[in-house]
Order: sequence, then C-alpha cells, then structure tokens
Amino acid sequence: MTWASSGTKLTYAAICVGLLIALILFKLFFKNMAGIFHSIGFSISSSGELGQDKTSRIKLLFALLLPPLCAYGAYMFFPKWFPTIFQ
Repeated sequence: MTWASSGTKLTYAAICVGLLIALILFKLFFKNMAGIFHSIGFSISSSGELGQDKTSRIKLLFALLLPPLCAYGAYMFFPKWFPTIFQ
C-alpha cells in the first residue's frame, strides 16, 4: 500500500481522466459487457456482415487507445492549465 500513497496529485488526476474516458467510451460504444463480446466476435469474424467487422474493429481500437492517450495528455497539460493545483 505504500506505492499507492507515494503518487502525486497529478498522477492520480491523470489516471482518473483516463478511467473517465474509458467509462464514457464503454457506455457509448458497448453499453454492457455483452456488447464488448459481440464487438470482439464481429471483429474476428470473417463473414463481413454489413460492415460490422470494420466498425467493431474501429470501436475496439478507439476504446483501447484513447483512454491512455487522454491520461498522458492530462499528465502533460494539467500543470500548464492548472498551475496552482499541480505545481
């Protein structure tokens, strides 16, 4: 538990931004856990039903890449945007 208390406010804020973006994208793209499994199934399916394989792959790509990128962006830009809080 000492590793959890050794973080800074900036680190925790960036992690929270990433988790918030992940939650928003999860609800927007998949709605629930079954939606993720359907999206994975459509993305690896070779039948190509109405272009669902392509959109499923794009959704999965965005859901995997955007949260870490937003967290990194928050880590880099929060000190510039909110200097009284994070410096």
